[in-house]
Amino acid sequence: MKMLLDIEDDPGWHSADSEDEDANESSNYSAGQECLDRLAISLGGNMIVPVASELLPAYLDVPEWQKHHATLIALAQIAKVCSKVMIKNLEQMVTMVLNTFPNPHPRVRWAAINAIGQLSTDMGLYLQVQYHQQVLPALAASMDDFQNPQV
Repeated sequence: MKMLLDIEDDPGWHSADSEDEDANESSNYSAGQECLDRLAISLGGNMIVPVASELLPAYLDVPEWQKHHATLIALAQIAKVCSKVMIKNLEQMVTMVLNTFPNPHPRVRWAAINAIGQLSTDMGLYLQVQYHQQVLPALAASMDDFQNPQV
């Protein structure tokens, strides 16, 4: 997780002048994503999902936006690999992500949208049927952020 915290808050990112959504991410950040991906593959969902379900919420209880962002990126990475196991904790995960949608920091809001997108890809129909009433209004509200077009 520490590597996922290595991210800068460049005001240029907020203006969407660049199509590069990975702008201002260090090589540590990218390596952190890759390491988490490999760890999830190696350990498997039965090992990593319970640990993530226990540890990730604590990162959302602190004020630093970087920790909120890292939590959402980690959740999306784990979902990509461990969706069959994560579906058992889907309510907790969806709630955790949706609670970050109104976060004041645009990078966190972007990561929340990204996480919902990844969960939708990996748990498609189940997520749509069970959680569309919560997810769709949150996504629609996020589209009103005209000051941060990257979000």
